[in-house]
Amino acid sequence: MSQRVTLEPVDEIPNDCRVCHYDELEAEAKAQVPLLIDAPAEAETDDDDGVADAFEGCDLVKYTEYYAVSAD
Repeated sequence: MSQRVTLEPVDEIPNDCRVCHYDELEAEAKAQVPLLIDAPAEAETDDDDGVADAFEGCDLVKYTEYYAVSAD
């Protein structure tokens, strides 16, 4: 089974959100960030590889800008 993880750029950062900085992410998540930003329609992660779980504690990821994390 696969789970789609997306990163969408945001302009405003809510005070109550959890921000994860790129350099604090696990290696699996770090590898996915550029892919999710550059080709979001093709980025799909497998539940078995733990990538979706690596973003679990994050509402936003700070990379070159702030990106909202969502998974379906």
